Amino acid sequence: MEKQASQKKRYDLKKRRVYIDGDLFQSEAYRSLSAKAAWVFNRFLQKREWSYLGKKKSKPIYNNKGLVFTYDEAKYFGISKSYFNDIIKKLVAVGFIEIEHQGGFFGRDYSRYSLSERWRDYGTPDFKKVEKKRVLQPGLDVRSWQNKKTKNATEKRSDVTTEKRSDQ
Repeated sequence: MEKQASQKKRYDLKKRRVYIDGDLFQSEAYRSLSAKAAWVFNRFLQKREWSYLGKKKSKPIYNNKGLVFTYDEAKYFGISKSYFNDIIKKLVAVGFIEIEHQGGFFGRDYSRYSLSERWRDYGTPDFKKVEKKRVLQPGLDVRSWQNKKTKNATEKRSDVTTEKRSDQ
């Protein structure tokens, strides 16, 4: 129960406002998002740090880099790992976020994202398509395991056949 309370405090950003620019809100890229993907993107917008420039302090300057949204946080908000992965892929594909650093397998290294402006060209010939790369540690993907199994089986088979040949 104590862990859940500390997570709630860590993920509580109720006092932070989300500002969505009108052209972003009406863009084809934003309309292509599912409701949950739009919620995740809005959460990214909510996580931005900002400061004011000048004496009037009328317009905030946003820092759109170094944003973190972990799988643990997604789980806290009821989003499964596989669905969250699909959402991140979609946000990258339509040009809302870029992956600054791909997190690692062991859970201590998490991905960091930055907001992108590529969405402005979404649906036009000028759009630069980017996909989220699938990164696994060497030897931990299914193909490596399959190759390892077939290699071991082949080695065992070749050992048996060479023994039979030497006996003859």
